[in-house]
Amino acid sequence: MPAVGDSGNSNFNAVRVRSDVRNSCRSHACQSVGNSRVETPHSGERGCVSLIAARGIVGAILLGTCIGCGGNSAPEPVTGGSAVTSPASGSATTQSGTSDTSTVAAALTQNKSTHARDEVWVDEKGQKWFGNVPMDAFFDEPYTIASDQTSLAPLPDVIRGEDSVPIPVPNPVSDPIPPTAVADVGGDDSWGSLISATALDEEVKSIRNFMNENLPAVGTFNSSMLMLPPKAAALAALAEVAAKHPDAVSWKDDAAYIRDLAKKMNSSTLERGAKDQKRLLGLFESVSDILNRSRPAGLEEPPATDSFAEAAEMRLLMMRMDEAEKRMRTEAGTEGAMSSRKDMISHEASMMAVMAKIVTLPGYGYEDDAEFKGYANEIIKSAQSIRDSAESNDFATYEAALSKISTTCQNCHSKYKND
Repeated sequence: MPAVGDSGNSNFNAVRVRSDVRNSCRSHACQSVGNSRVETPHSGERGCVSLIAARGIVGAILLGTCIGCGGNSAPEPVTGGSAVTSPASGSATTQSGTSDTSTVAAALTQNKSTHARDEVWVDEKGQKWFGNVPMDAFFDEPYTIASDQTSLAPLPDVIRGEDSVPIPVPNPVSDPIPPTAVADVGGDDSWGSLISATALDEEVKSIRNFMNENLPAVGTFNSSMLMLPPKAAALAALAEVAAKHPDAVSWKDDAAYIRDLAKKMNSSTLERGAKDQKRLLGLFESVSDILNRSRPAGLEEPPATDSFAEAAEMRLLMMRMDEAEKRMRTEAGTEGAMSSRKDMISHEASMMAVMAKIVTLPGYGYEDDAEFKGYANEIIKSAQSIRDSAESNDFATYEAALSKISTTCQNCHSKYKND
């Protein structure tokens, strides 16, 4: 079949049809006898003429069909009652009746006969066309639309219940799922389940050793200045925990003094130089004397009702939690390392659990936030799982719990870090 819209090829094929018909008729109308040619009677010629006419009509119909289905011709007229969809708006409009069909057909005929494929023109109804395509099929600003990189959340899937009613399935992109509500890990009397008195005392000794190494001289103070505030905040918080802990701690009776002295270390932003170095060194020496069971005379009486939030900034406690996670991940990230670093794992997991509980207490602003407390409780449960699995050499559970802490911290920070 000739290429659509190729009138030259179509005319050539029509001539071939007429030629084939003539040759066919001559073969019927003539008989060959030896080398001589004998014509049949004229009645045979009339029958052949009728056959020629019939085949000519068929060829004309085929030629008209080929020319009409392509080239510059418009699309086929829409039959009455069919739905026509506008590519621009995507809405379906029903057209019925012969008058509408005639109007569309007339416009298409006009386009076919008088307008080129790339010509812009307007019909008698005011419809703007580009060749045989209505202009409303194109966007007004195609380049702007094409460059729009806005991502669209996928539609949620549905599932069907027993009664065949579709039930939407939450989309993980557009419908973030809050943490599963878990019960609080007790009140003040639960400190013993989060951290032992021994682990608490060891952490205080570690902070004491760090300050003893870095506070006596200006140079070491300057180099450790950024690490001192988290240490002081952890010391203040642990002193308050010691006062509430069910087990005995040697300096428990003077815990309020230690809490108050550590709080004063963070009373202002530290600056490099001798001024802040001497201020912190004096406060630390008093703490050290108390830990040695020799409280200095003349110390200011600490407030009896200071809360955790008044003694330690939440941001600084979070830094201690981050330190615990990183240390377990880097120093005990393999099964062999876990087996050989059980004491370190138990200590860091306990510190993570106790800090996670502290930040949910009144004063930090999240005591009534169920979602925030849900994140904190998940961290507490995972920290306890880390401690237990390391003790029982269950590396798979240990690794899963450590990953759970990392994921929970990321989810919590994505919502609350800028609060």
